[in-house]
Amino acid sequence: MWEWQISSLIGFISLVLFLIAVCYILYSGLTSEIHVRTGLPPFRSITIAYKYKVGPYKNCGSLFKESRSIGPKLSCIGIFYDDPKKVPAQKCRYAVGSILSEGEDGPNEDQQQLYEKHGFRVFSFPEVTHVVTASFPHRTPLSIFLGVQRVYPQLNYYIKTLHCPLSHMAFLTTSQS
Repeated sequence: MWEWQISSLIGFISLVLFLIAVCYILYSGLTSEIHVRTGLPPFRSITIAYKYKVGPYKNCGSLFKESRSIGPKLSCIGIFYDDPKKVPAQKCRYAVGSILSEGEDGPNEDQQQLYEKHGFRVFSFPEVTHVVTASFPHRTPLSIFLGVQRVYPQLNYYIKTLHCPLSHMAFLTTSQS
């Protein structure tokens, strides 16, 4: 009799864990709509503190965590330069950090020095007038993987369909605190 109860309990726990895993994957963005558009950028100019790495994109989580620990109220940013379906994982390039300022106001000097003290570089992107953007939610660590796998094909299709003359494409992701 108790074997049946233990089997039922194990089956119930397995079902609950399976449902939790499915919900987590769905919440991470598996079925989220990807919006690709051309036009003005979502921000005029930005100054970021970043660290540049080469290697599998799956390793970028530690940089997001480090950046978030230095400036917990700042938006994080990730720039992924290569399509992982075309470039070997060990050669993929990315930069991860935080947005120090948007617009013409410069970054807070103390904040900038704190990031530099932790080995981050600071860079200001100039204002641009025409970009192709895609949006995808960054809700969990799995969102990064799902975003890379789902957004690159959508961007490539959009750019090829419109025949956009882009010499360089980067996948940029931001997350709000």
